[in-house]
Amino acid sequence: MLRRIAVFLTLLAWSLLVHAGPKEDAQAAYAKFFTSFTTGNHEELIALFAPDALFYGTSSTELVTTPEGVRQYFTRALAGPGRRATPLGNTALALSDNVVVISGKWQSERTVDGKVVTNVPARNTVVMQKRGDRWLIVQFHNSPTPKPPATVAPSPG
Repeated sequence: MLRRIAVFLTLLAWSLLVHAGPKEDAQAAYAKFFTSFTTGNHEELIALFAPDALFYGTSSTELVTTPEGVRQYFTRALAGPGRRATPLGNTALALSDNVVVISGKWQSERTVDGKVVTNVPARNTVVMQKRGDRWLIVQFHNSPTPKPPATVAPSPG
């Protein structure tokens, strides 16, 4: 009997450990962005965005508010071969069981004339919302990481 209770408690503890929460689920869904970007899969990438998503890409001059606008942005951004997106880490904050904010950095590379061109790391903030059984991007903002300010040598005193 004691052995059965021990096995039951072990299985219960294991099931609690392997159950992901909203943060982990949203981060897993968002990780598909980098895979889709790297493979150039426009349709898969666009499908990650909610139809009413608010979108500021790195080169967006205006807020994009339509699926067609997101499609046009990534059609231009993914033109040409040899691209790679590398996440550099992120942090997530669950606002509820259905809304998670993710902020982090990532870097893209592109092959141009046989040479790899690496862009400066970008800062990125997304809001993921669970709609039905899918986590979708409902807000996206991406911008280059500014260079740190130059250090000023102390004056001789």
